[in-house]
This record gives sequence, structure tokens and C-alpha cells, in this order.
Amino acid sequence: PCRGALLWCKPYYWQRFWRLAILSRARHKLLVAAVLSAIVAFSSLVPTAYADRPVFDTAQILVDPGDGRKINVTVEVAITPMQHQYGLMFVTALGDDEGMLFVFKANAMRSFWMKNTLIPLDMLFFDDKGQLVNAIENVPPQTLESRRSAAPARYVLELKGGSVARHGIKSAAGLLLPAGLQPD
Repeated sequence: PCRGALLWCKPYYWQRFWRLAILSRARHKLLVAAVLSAIVAFSSLVPTAYADRPVFDTAQILVDPGDGRKINVTVEVAITPMQHQYGLMFVTALGDDEGMLFVFKANAMRSFWMKNTLIPLDMLFFDDKGQLVNAIENVPPQTLESRRSAAPARYVLELKGGSVARHGIKSAAGLLLPAGLQPD
């Protein structure tokens, strides 16, 4: 066996080694349990609905702010009820000329809220002829207060908060849509 004073040959060394090995296994299990608990706890903070976000087509539309100019806006188009329901929920940023266009089958009174919407928005309600019904500016995020159209509307355009003021959009504004989005 052991000759000399080699550490690994001493009997207490093996006892100490196994004691530390058992302790480190317990520490490892504790660490793994803590990490898993943290993942479970923090996963409830991450919106699971974001993973269920429907696919939206994009389109280029034009908005006439009421003075004859044309503002080019890139929009995601919400046509289906699922897309209408989801909208811009969980979106963290919009560019200055980006937004979402909600397209409905007919003119009707429209009502929107900002549940799970993380950024302020401007909401523009347009009738089936593309004429502005009303605009609601800088709607605060994550509120349940309904924002309603002042008259029946077929289209609702959501833009980054402050867009109405930045572009000078007036009550005479109009929506110019590509052929695929125009009323039948």
C-alpha cells in the first residue's frame, strides 16, 4: 500500500473526500432546484401569448393628412377575428411610419382597449370610404378604458403615439388603400 506521506493514502483523506462529495451533491441539487424555481417564477412574467401571436400580412398604405400630402405607412394588416383580438399586444416598439391596420367587413361602431399593449398609440377610425371619423391621440399603454369611434368605422389605423401631431393629421384626413384592401 501506501508508503510515505502521500495525502491520498491517509485514511481521513477518503472520509473527508466522501463527506465533501456528498455535500457537493446536496449543494448541486439545491442549486438546480433554485435555478428551476427561478425559471418557473420568471416564466410567468413573460407573456405566453406572444408565442401565440398570429401571422400578419404587411402592406404599404397612404394617409392624406387633410392637406393633399401623402404619408406612406407600413402596416401589419389585421383581418381575421384572431388578428383583431391580438393586434399590437406585447409589441415593444413601432417605427415612426409603422402601424397596424384593422380591416372589418362593414361599417360599425368600434371600440378598442390597450390591455397588454406596451406602447402609447394614436388610433384613427376611418369609414368605408376612407374618410377619418375621429382620432384619439397618445392612448396610454396597458389600460382597460374603451376608446370608441365617434361614428361607424370600417378601418382602424394604430400608429406610434404622437404620429397624428407629428404628421399634422386633421379631421379632413383620408385613407388610401392598395387594391387588395379596398371595399368590395
